[in-house]
This record gives sequence, C-alpha cells and structure tokens, in this order.
Amino acid sequence: MPRLARWVTSSLKAGLYGIALVIAMLVLSGAYLATTLTLPKGEERPPLLIYGAAFPLRVDRDLREGRVIERLGRLGYHVVAHEPRQPGEFRLTPDTLDVFLREQPDLHVSPTLVRLLLDHTRIRDIRLMPQDVPSFPVALEPQLISGLRGESRQVRSWVPIRDMPPRLIETVLAVEDHRFYWHPGIDPIAVGRALWRNLLKGGVVQGGSTITQQLAKNLFYSPKRTFGRKVQEAMAALVLEAKYRKDEILESYLNEIYLGQAGSVGIYGMEAAANSYFSKTLHDLTIDEMALIAGLIKGPNTYSPLRDRDLARQRRDIVLRRLREEGKLSEEEWTQAVNRPLSVHPPQDMVADAPYFVDYIMGRIEELSGQPLPPGARVYTTLDPILQRTAAEVLARGLGRLEQTHAHLTKNGEPLQGAMVVLDPRSGEIVAMVGGRDYRMSQFNRAVQARRQPGSLFKPLVYLAAFESKQTDGGQPITAASLLLDEPVSFESPAGTWSPQNYDKQFRGKVTVRTALEQSLNVPVVRVAQTVGAKRIAQVARGLGIRSPLDENLTLALGGSAVSLLEMTGSYGALAHDGIVMGPTAFRQVIAQEGDPLWQPVTDRRQAVSPQAAYLMTSLLKGVVERGTAARARSLGLIHPAAGKTGTTDGFRDAWFIGYTPELVVGVWVGFDDGRELKLSGSQAALPIWVDFMKDMLPADSPDFPVPSGIVTRSIDPQTGQLATSQCPESVNEVFIEGTEPTLYCEAHGEGFWDRFKRIFGL
Repeated sequence: MPRLARWVTSSLKAGLYGIALVIAMLVLSGAYLATTLTLPKGEERPPLLIYGAAFPLRVDRDLREGRVIERLGRLGYHVVAHEPRQPGEFRLTPDTLDVFLREQPDLHVSPTLVRLLLDHTRIRDIRLMPQDVPSFPVALEPQLISGLRGESRQVRSWVPIRDMPPRLIETVLAVEDHRFYWHPGIDPIAVGRALWRNLLKGGVVQGGSTITQQLAKNLFYSPKRTFGRKVQEAMAALVLEAKYRKDEILESYLNEIYLGQAGSVGIYGMEAAANSYFSKTLHDLTIDEMALIAGLIKGPNTYSPLRDRDLARQRRDIVLRRLREEGKLSEEEWTQAVNRPLSVHPPQDMVADAPYFVDYIMGRIEELSGQPLPPGARVYTTLDPILQRTAAEVLARGLGRLEQTHAHLTKNGEPLQGAMVVLDPRSGEIVAMVGGRDYRMSQFNRAVQARRQPGSLFKPLVYLAAFESKQTDGGQPITAASLLLDEPVSFESPAGTWSPQNYDKQFRGKVTVRTALEQSLNVPVVRVAQTVGAKRIAQVARGLGIRSPLDENLTLALGGSAVSLLEMTGSYGALAHDGIVMGPTAFRQVIAQEGDPLWQPVTDRRQAVSPQAAYLMTSLLKGVVERGTAARARSLGLIHPAAGKTGTTDGFRDAWFIGYTPELVVGVWVGFDDGRELKLSGSQAALPIWVDFMKDMLPADSPDFPVPSGIVTRSIDPQTGQLATSQCPESVNEVFIEGTEPTLYCEAHGEGFWDRFKRIFGL
C-alpha cells in the first residue's frame, strides 16, 4: 500500500508539473504573441494601383465603334431615365448622351455633367451642363487594371467601421459570428455545436471559428486545417481580444477578408467587393446585395455568382433567412429580397485582367527608374481595357480553333502557345498585350521575353534599306518596279556554301520587287541584301527599334536572327507613321499616394526612315494583303485598308503576322515553347487571329494611308519595269519616290504613235 501511495503521489506531482509547464508555455507564447501580433489600421499597407488609359470623348467619335456605352458599364456607370443628378449616372436618347463624369483627382478633373449631341451614333458637339456652353476636352476615367501588394495581385479599399452601414455589419455578424460582442475570441458554444455535428456526420461539416479566429488565420497563419494550427489560431484570437477593442478587430476583418477573384486579381474587403460586384459604394447596397457579399465569406470562389449563379443565390437566401430568424429582417423585406434576381457586374468588367502587361510595366518602371514603387502609388498606363479583352479572347479562340482543325497540335502534351501585341503607331503606346494562353499556367511573357526567328517578316526591312540606299550611298536606286533575278544562286560563308531556296522550291526568272515581296520569295531578297549589305540592313533595323543581337550576314535577310514580337511590331509601327519611330511605351505617369508626381517616361521619338520610303513599303505590304501571302485576309472578311506581312521560319516552328492601319499595328505569334514544329505557315496560324481582332476593332470607315509629298505614280510594264506603252499587253500603276521613277518607255514591246508624241513633247 505505501508503494501504491508513493506512485499515486509521484504521478500527481508529475501531472501538476506537466500542467504547470503547459500553462507556463501558454503564458510565454501569449506574451510573445502580444508583442508580435498587430492589426493593420487604415491604409498602412495600401496596394499599388494600376490603371488603364483615360478614354477621350471627342467630336466625330462614333459611340458604337468606340463602344462608349460598354465602357460606361465597365466603369460602373448606371443608366437613368432622368437627367443625371450625381456622378456615375448617364442617360441615352436618340439625340443626346448625358454623362455625369466622376472626379479624377490625379488628373485635376472635378465631377462634370456633359451632354454629347449626336448625329445618329456619332458625336457632333460636346456641351457643359447645366450652363449649356461648349465643353473643354473630356474623357472617361481610367479603368482599374490591377492592384499589387508585394507579390500578390489584389484590390482593396479601407473603410473605417464608423463609416460602414450598420445593416451590413449586422448581416456579416448574423451569418459568421452572432455572439461576436460576447465571447473572448473563442466561442465555446459554437465549438461544441460544431464538434457534435461533425461527430454525427462522421466528418468535418461545420467549423466553430469566430471572426477573431478567422482574422488571425488570414493575417498570421496559413489556411491549413490541422489541430496544431487551430490551437495557434485560438491563442492568437485570445491575444487579439485582450490587446484590441472589438470594433478594431471587426474593422480589420471587414477590410481584410478575401471575397473572390477577378481574373488574376484578388478582391479584399467589403468596399472592394461592393465596387467590383455591384459597381456601388457600401452605402448604396441593398439588403440582398449585402447578403450576397456576406455569403461569399464561407467560400468566395464556391459561391461566386460568376461561377455558379444557383449556388450564389442559395447562399444569399440562407443569409437572408438568418436575418429574418434573428428579427433583423421583416417578413415583407425578406420576401422582396429573396425574390430579387441576382444583378452583378462580373469583376472582369471592373478589373481589366492583363497580368502579362502588369508584369511588363512593373519591370519597365523599375528598370528605368532604378527602384521599386512605394505602396499606395498609382500607375496610369496606356492599356485600353476593351482592346485588351478582345485581344485575349481572340487569341484564345484562335488557338483553340487551330487545335480543333489540326489534330497534330495536341499530340505531345504541351499546349500550343501564342502572343499578341497591339500598338498605337502615332504614339507608340501599347494598348493591349497578351503574353500567353493562360497566365496561371505560365507567367513567361512570349510577347516580350521570347526571342524567335521572324522568318519572312524581316524581308520588308531589307527592301526598306534598299529604298533608302540611294539617299545615303548615291547608288542605283531600287524601286518597287525594279527587276530581280529569281534563279538559283550560291554564296560562300564560313559555314560553307549556302544556296537559298524559295518556299515552293520553284524559280520564276525576273520578277519585280513588288512581286518578290508579295509572294515572299527568298532568292530575290537575298540578292538585294547582297547589294545593300547586311551591315546597312542591321543599321536600319536598329533604327526601327530592334534591340536584339543581329547577325550581320546574308541570313539576316531571311529572318535568321531571333527577335521579340514587341520589337518587330514596333518596327512595323514606324511604317504606319511616316517612318517615325515611337518607342513602345506602356505608361503615362506615376503618382504617389499623396498625389505628387513620381515619374513620367521620356518619349523616344525619331525619324528612322524617310516618309517616302515608309509609304513605299506600306504600298508593297498592302499588296501582300490584296494579292500576296496574306490574301487570305480578304476571304476571311477583312474589308479595311491594311498592310502586313506573314512570317514562317524554317521547319514551320514559328508562325507570325504583323499588320497595320494608320491607327493600329498588331503583331501575332503562334508556336510551341519548346520550338517543335508547328507545321503551319504564318498565313494559316497567325493571320486568322489577326483578322479576327481587326474585324472586331476597326471602324467601318477606317481611313486609307495618307500619301506624303515626294511620291509619284507611273504606269509600268511589269515584265520590264519600264514605263508602259500602248503596245504593252499589260500595265500596272506603281508608286515611286520622286526622282527614282523610270524614264525609259518599254523596250520589249515598243512605242506607239501617241507614246512617241508624249515623249517628244514631255507630256
């Protein structure tokens, strides 16, 4: 018996020591947490906000083609039947569009009511109301593209709890923690109820976490559901309750809670959710809208109305029922709320999802400024959200169509990839950029980071160098009508003898420069490159903005040097803009959180080639679209004046098309990341994607390219490249840089009487 007593006594002592040790550890852990756990207050960690470009409302703009009403909707403007009375409202009649523009503090624009007088759908005048006087230039405010906090993409806006609608707070507490103001951070009743239900169901079907525990998990711990992690959350909750007032905890929770996804951008906090899902402020929300947001807390992506409207509505109605049961909602209010249809603006309509563009612009800003941007800064970019969305949709649809049509594209597992860049050639601004098929699967930006051989896409730069050579070297001019030999030829190089071949392995004898480019013949362009010199061609390419290393040998003529899609698209942009290079730029200004300007880009503007040479090349590239390797564009429905060039590399590994109008230059690349054979040409793979985009975005009355001074037109015989006579069986009109046009009449077919008369008298 004494032995048993001693054993019991020692066991009790060990147990007491163990309990004391656990209590000591808990006390020490609590003391440590008390010094380390802090709640965010206000905008202590504001995300860096990135905006698109403001959209100007100018006289002669067509509402339909500019998608003005769609833009208003994406910005959260609401249509009203009366004259707009507050910012964010608009009214459309057959003759007018009244818009109450919101304040744009960074751009020093106050809330303004403007009236657009319409001629059908085209703006004919803009009036400032109610004075009804001519208006200063106006623009729709820039749309939010993304927000960044560290490495996380998110949008949020901090609202003090005193400024939140009491009914919203009641709704959240009713569904998440209705004893919040009575428990010390852990709710024993909720924990016991959850344990009992989980035992009955044989699994985890209900949790017992309080709002304080949820906040601790979101701020300080990972979402892993383990016993140890739950103990940590409980300890943190007790510490937070001891350290902070209830209202402070609830304020942090309501502003920090994750409430869904807008593409690659997370939505955090009640204000951001109200704006993203309903285009409203918190005080404008109806009770059913508050219930939908509160219901998202349980499963932001599961109950998202964008993913499953039925589940979202069921969850909303559960929240409304809880409010009715707690006496916070009358029977009449409940009936009206549950019968109200879901009416949400998809977050994609409020946040332009352009992740590759965001990565590019942040990298460029840090590269040019030498330092990262401070939190809370606002970056105003050149992105047009409508063009961006269209580019992303067109590229994804085009790649999917290729895979459905060509089964071999899906056989090796790795997905077919593509990229698209859209520039305004007049400013060099990047208005859209898609760097790949799915940013979640791969963040590699194929529009910028990938270097691939452009193939025939490089040929226009060779001919451009030839057109310019007369002005710089004083040699015999090469014109669009010059005859080139398309016959077998060999060149010696350090690697051995090189004999370029045409795509179809055929030779055509003598051809004009126009025919050679329209049909993308290899042999003639290599002959021109030999005449002009690879060094001179490389100089022209660098002048047009190509920064990638270029091999200064004859393979350059056939696109043997790897370049990026952005570089090549920018070089074609100079052709659309009178030979003036506008270095591609992605942003307009950066503003600090306090409103002070931080940084603005320096415009890279220079005359790379003469306006005449640029127009001559544009004329040839228009021929490529009308009759050449890109003629398929017309059969696909493109009716607008356009110039462009296909590109296909050896082994059909890369397919390119870059085309342009006076207003847009668009580059498309299609291929595989590992460089395996695509087995499709630029005309087959890239051109249809380009056409789909242009048909969507170009206005019906898209203008033709203006003709600069110093350009003349002559009728020539395509067989000789000389002036056509009445005896020639065929004649075509050709454009020339003044002073390079042919002066001899066709010697192959002879002159008629009228031809001799004109020649003698200089007519």
